[in-house]
Amino acid sequence: MIANMYKRRERLAIIFLGIITLIFAGLLIVETPSNTDEWLEAGSMLIPFIFLIVIAFMSRYKYQKVKDVDIPLSVRTIEDIDHVVLKKDATFITQLLVFEQTGGFLGTYKFTSMSWWQYPIAILMSSLFSFLPYSVSYFSNQDEKLFTFKRKGFKKTMLDVYDEKNCFIGQYEQEEFKSILQIKGRILDQDGQMILPVKASGGNGDFDIRDQDGRRWAYFYNGRFPHEYTEVFKEIDNDMVEISNRISREQKILLLAMIGYMFLNRSK
Repeated sequence: MIANMYKRRERLAIIFLGIITLIFAGLLIVETPSNTDEWLEAGSMLIPFIFLIVIAFMSRYKYQKVKDVDIPLSVRTIEDIDHVVLKKDATFITQLLVFEQTGGFLGTYKFTSMSWWQYPIAILMSSLFSFLPYSVSYFSNQDEKLFTFKRKGFKKTMLDVYDEKNCFIGQYEQEEFKSILQIKGRILDQDGQMILPVKASGGNGDFDIRDQDGRRWAYFYNGRFPHEYTEVFKEIDNDMVEISNRISREQKILLLAMIGYMFLNRSK
């Protein structure tokens, strides 16, 4: 699974590398630089070219390291554990892979409802896509849907959250235009009553979410994951979230929906 992810990253880098090469060659044919300054200006277009080459080689290197590693399937569900490791999958439409800290694969956040016209935006302008309506479902490693959240709103994001039986259990609200430096939101129950205020860094997504009584519900480690405890993730920069087990199942699903939305929309 991790090997396939790095393989997809390599292929995507090569595809975009080919596209940029064709564009650059076309521009040189249409308007060939005539002096040193124009050549230097044209050369600046090679920066993303070099960046993609680095991504392709790094992905190939990581693929070779993990291609023979057997990723175990977790015997638990995401609702049972108190720590998760999250990684964006290398796909045109972003997916979020979820693992235990021991490396066991738990499941995937997948986009499950998009209009045809949203696909180009999701691929080419992902930052704008975060303002469009869509649905995301979390599937276990047995491909069982455990919960769904549906995004709506423009100036304010509203996630309607549903359980595995498609029963509405609550909502997450986030002030989009106030989230450049700091994300502010709140989790509401099915009756519209606030059960948790949410504050997080708008830059890297750091959060330490506590209720009004000071009890911690979730904490983002921001790459400080103790990777010596896992057999799979050897990079320093692993996104790890600690989640409280002292909340109800419905509250945990609401929290996981908020976390999934937040990580799917991170630029990192």
